[in-house]
Amino acid sequence: MGILVEAPLVPVDVVIDSREASKNSDVVSELKKARLKIAISALNVGDYFLLAPKDKKPILVERKTVADFLNSIRDNRIWDQLKLLKKAEEEENVTVIILVEGHLGIAEKYTKWNISAILRIMDEIIIDWNVKVMPSPNKRATIAWLIAKTRSLGIAEKKRPPRLRVEKKPMGINERILYVAESIVGPVLARRLLRKFRTLRNLANASVPELTNVEGIGEKRAKEIHAIFNTSWIEI
Repeated sequence: MGILVEAPLVPVDVVIDSREASKNSDVVSELKKARLKIAISALNVGDYFLLAPKDKKPILVERKTVADFLNSIRDNRIWDQLKLLKKAEEEENVTVIILVEGHLGIAEKYTKWNISAILRIMDEIIIDWNVKVMPSPNKRATIAWLIAKTRSLGIAEKKRPPRLRVEKKPMGINERILYVAESIVGPVLARRLLRKFRTLRNLANASVPELTNVEGIGEKRAKEIHAIFNTSWIEI
């Protein structure tokens, strides 16, 4: 089982995840109007899979509205999705893009989110996870980009069929420990912290000065980590 649950039987330009297609039939309609060859199938990761010929990389797009993006951060779903996207990038040789649709200022205006916190998460995704994040002002712009980018990859008949290798395997205890740490500080710093403290319990009990002894952890980040483990959760 890979990116696609079932590969299309005929040449196509774009595979759209069936859940994404059901929620955004207008996107499907506009791509068809642009005379792109569309297939709708269940994707294990991503929302749009733009196929490419052998001399180019396919593009896997995870589309999120600003509200979707914030919700995925709030429930920690974003880190699980990033793991799958990175696995697809490495094993399927695709370019991965997270497309964030909408104006980030709305989040600050109508929610309790601080814009700097949102930008910090984006910073972590781009720098620590090395995943491209592309802003789109609205759905119309997203559609226009999908059409233009798909056309730049050539005609469907010359595009190579996808390989099916990315799997969702249950995580072992070691992977789950790393997963928890990565949800707090990203993949690079997570490994450094675990090398230093060995267990999540030790990490949770670490003082701010102890945390700052780890390379890449400044006082501000150390205080954030300490606060995560020592602040009472408030149900919203």
